[in-house]
Amino acid sequence: MITKNDLTIIYEWAKKTTFPLKKAPTSNGYASKDIYISWLKGVGKTVTIRKTLMTDEVYNIMQSSDILYATYSLFDGGTILNPHKDPNVYREPYKRIQIPLTIPNKEQCYMTWNGKKIHWEEGIAQVYCVMDHIHDGGNLSTDPMEFIMIDVKKPTIIEL
Repeated sequence: MITKNDLTIIYEWAKKTTFPLKKAPTSNGYASKDIYISWLKGVGKTVTIRKTLMTDEVYNIMQSSDILYATYSLFDGGTILNPHKDPNVYREPYKRIQIPLTIPNKEQCYMTWNGKKIHWEEGIAQVYCVMDHIHDGGNLSTDPMEFIMIDVKKPTIIEL
């Protein structure tokens, strides 16, 4: 189980961390601008965790076998994500925990989910089955929007 306390620990750590960025590999037409990421954990043939960026407490949380992937993501101002379903890139179904780190303008930063605009609040995690539903989003402000994204196995219980 991933707890609200775990997510709070990750949020507090991430707010104080400077992440090395690289351009995210995205499909053509996915977004209006490049998206930048710094991967934290990946699960493939082996499990890889970027321990050098993490406190021991965050590293211990990331060792959970329920966590398939984790990344810091930066969306520059003016970025629009077109309607899409996230691909099933793992060996099993997943859901995504989004932890907003920086939301420059609550009214201009959103995700459309089931026809409703969802607005984020810094530090308040939300969970979505992004591989099952078409969704879109955007940062219509002029400043960057930042998140920690954590993909977890679909049956994982998350205490928010």
